[in-house]
Amino acid sequence: MSHDDKGAPENGVDPAVSQEAAAGDGIAGAGVSTQMSDDGGAGPEGTATRSGESISFEQTATWGGVFPIAALNALLNIVTLTLWRFWGRTRVRRYMWSTTLINGTPLTYTGSGAELFRSFIFVMLLIFLPIYGGIFALQLYLPPEQAMMILGLAYIPILFAFSWLMGMAIWIARRYRLSRTTWRGIRFGQAGSANAFSWASIGYGFLVAVTMGWFEPVKEMRLSRRLWGETFFGDKNFDITQSDEGLAGPLYPTFALSWFAGVIAYFAAIGVYIAMIGPMLEAGNTAPTMNMEMILKLYLAMLVFFVLYGFFSLPYHAALLRRKVAILGLGELRFSLRADMFSLGWIYLVNMFILIFTLGLGLPIAQMRVWRYVFRRLEAEGQIDIDAIKQTADRGPKSGEGLADAFDIGNVI
Repeated sequence: MSHDDKGAPENGVDPAVSQEAAAGDGIAGAGVSTQMSDDGGAGPEGTATRSGESISFEQTATWGGVFPIAALNALLNIVTLTLWRFWGRTRVRRYMWSTTLINGTPLTYTGSGAELFRSFIFVMLLIFLPIYGGIFALQLYLPPEQAMMILGLAYIPILFAFSWLMGMAIWIARRYRLSRTTWRGIRFGQAGSANAFSWASIGYGFLVAVTMGWFEPVKEMRLSRRLWGETFFGDKNFDITQSDEGLAGPLYPTFALSWFAGVIAYFAAIGVYIAMIGPMLEAGNTAPTMNMEMILKLYLAMLVFFVLYGFFSLPYHAALLRRKVAILGLGELRFSLRADMFSLGWIYLVNMFILIFTLGLGLPIAQMRVWRYVFRRLEAEGQIDIDAIKQTADRGPKSGEGLADAFDIGNVI
């Protein structure tokens, strides 16, 4: 039995949680109980007073439930040269949503594969076809030296534009997924501006670079706050319970461990590689031949780096998940996530082997394990009057995720 299948019940009510981080940016109770407060009754004027409702979470997805979906998706993706992925992704989401229960009532996913496909075609024709067409025209009609010079001068602007589009893609895809998620007939929603979020992502990314990574926790928490501060359930806005001051502060002890472990792991990997090719250098081979033996040695050195850095990064990733959930509120509700480095590390390790041995075709199974981990460990304190929350007129975009899919970040639960 895998670690995520046992023990205490195992993030957030955000259906968009990777990759970060999500996983990561983004955004986990065994039994489900519906609790109503007993303070209802007649008020001073004889009118009924509304009572609050406690919230509990349950996730019932299984390997046996998701495997047939993953197997059929893999087969149809091969037959259709990956065009089935839009409908396949929709089938996975419908299964995951339907096995996620809040107070005994499942989430519902109302999106369709046609919406995803239409959005992808639109983005490819409107954005990427002109870009790649222009690059091809330069190479076709200009001398190679002149074409390379123009492309070299345009490299930074193109990189900047793609970074902006990436931020837009994350926001737009999240808005689409939320708008296609309902609970008790009430839709989730995303307000705000994709453009503002994208510029914030670029600015924070620049600060991460100039600080050699030390701005990363602040970037993660500010982007998460921006997204969740503009997230709605019906007409009820999610609250952010933490101001800028101290927003990312609790993350820095574990981040420092991760950062210094990365430096040590880097030099350890170089040391292992030098030790392995040392005999060749002593024999006078100043430029070792890149044969199979050398490739294996190079991969072994890389493995040393990823094992050391990955292990010592787990406390930070667990702390980041807990912190992102801890700053969330919805009315009187406050959320928490029981994530720790060992349980999260087990999820990552098994998922890595699933993806390696299935050549990526087992992605729905890996996603299910992360989704299940989050909702089995997600808890809510306080009560909320669900009946007072009303549906909004905004039905969200008519299509979505085309831009995210073009950047290969659309395959997110």
